[in-house]
Amino acid sequence: MHDGLEREGRSPPGDGPVAVSRFAAEIVARLSARDGATLAPIREDLVRRLLLAVRSVDRAPFEALKPDLRRARVSRVALAELYIPEVARRLGQGWHEDSCTFAEVTIGTARLQAILRDIAMSWSADEHGLQDGPTVLVLLPPGEQHTLGGMVAVAKLRRMGVSVCLRIGSGPAELRELFVKRAFDAIMISIAHAEMLEVCRKLVKTLKEMTGGRVPVAVGGALFLEGVVAAAVPEADIVTNDIETALQAFGLGGSRLRAQPGRA
Repeated sequence: MHDGLEREGRSPPGDGPVAVSRFAAEIVARLSARDGATLAPIREDLVRRLLLAVRSVDRAPFEALKPDLRRARVSRVALAELYIPEVARRLGQGWHEDSCTFAEVTIGTARLQAILRDIAMSWSADEHGLQDGPTVLVLLPPGEQHTLGGMVAVAKLRRMGVSVCLRIGSGPAELRELFVKRAFDAIMISIAHAEMLEVCRKLVKTLKEMTGGRVPVAVGGALFLEGVVAAAVPEADIVTNDIETALQAFGLGGSRLRAQPGRA
């Protein structure tokens, strides 16, 4: 599979987990596509300014952009689920077209993740949300490099009133200890590349064994935008890139959820 951070047959050096690919940006957009808050038209001038701001080594450009975002009534929801995915996509495109350096892509992705964390703080169902709402474990398997899409998914789940536990690269021992300490209503796994398919299958099998098959497992991610069919992971209860579809399939949607405010 062709990765958005590969060109001329070589992979860039540096920290893999902050890498951006076209596929990762696409899945971020798909995860957000059904949310009514993202239907407002995106402003091209604000996208360009946000792109320049996150590529800068200085945080000042983004701080200068904040008042304009407020004046334009860009909500936190729209910023997290519309503007950030679009800027991520353009970072990946810029790498392909040689208009962005690897350093700029790395800095930009890390900056987008930081902005997303700030936005999502007020959406945390773990601290401020439903006491009786569903609890979901979101996993990025060991070796999975693309974390931005997973973080957007976590933010959206929390905004919907879901208590979320995110684990990146956790092995069996860590997961076993986690299941001793916490109970979950569902598990969601995100993968981006075909190379991760076998890892994902084994992980789903391990999770089923650890939980006695009592916790349903959903699998999604950029890989399934490439024509990979759901049957590729028969061990999972559902394979989908739609968060709401997964929650409904597990009986965790509807009245059990309460969307949290998304104003900027």
